[in-house]
Amino acid sequence: MKTICELIPSKLSLTLVIALGTASAALAQGELGVGSISGSGSGPYTYSLTFSDQSGASSPIGSIWYGWVPGDFYLPSAPSSPITPTGWTATVQSDSIKFVASSSLYDITAGNSLSGFGYTASFSPSQLAADPNASDSYAYSGAIQGDAGEEFHVQIAPEPSSLGLMAVGVLSLALVCGRKLRCV
Repeated sequence: MKTICELIPSKLSLTLVIALGTASAALAQGELGVGSISGSGSGPYTYSLTFSDQSGASSPIGSIWYGWVPGDFYLPSAPSSPITPTGWTATVQSDSIKFVASSSLYDITAGNSLSGFGYTASFSPSQLAADPNASDSYAYSGAIQGDAGEEFHVQIAPEPSSLGLMAVGVLSLALVCGRKLRCV
């Protein structure tokens, strides 16, 4: 019977192979949006967003409809006070936000990220995380709905308490594995 320490390298290798296979299959697409969000405050909550166009994308990102997929608005309630980086505008529409570059000079190009997007809202980070569809979004190479677009999911950053628990778990696993390895 294998110990957990012996299983970790093989499981990790399998995970990396699957991840790389998935990533290489995605490279043939147009714009390849990636996003991350973090929230802070105690109400109203302030959210900061970063969007990226993955390496290998064949089209830049010129607009993003955050919290929306065709026919559905996914944020828990209407956000307010959207903010944008230089060269971008934002419009709240129902329970979503449209972020649009004012010209192609401000597009997010393949392999690059752009931060400075954000908004305030009455819903908490845990409410946002509770709905698996809440951060579904669409990226377009030009104007909103100016092409078929690509759906992507904005990753919600774990709350600090979750990061602490994860760190304790990893440290415990390392200690257990270290002791087992020395005893062998």
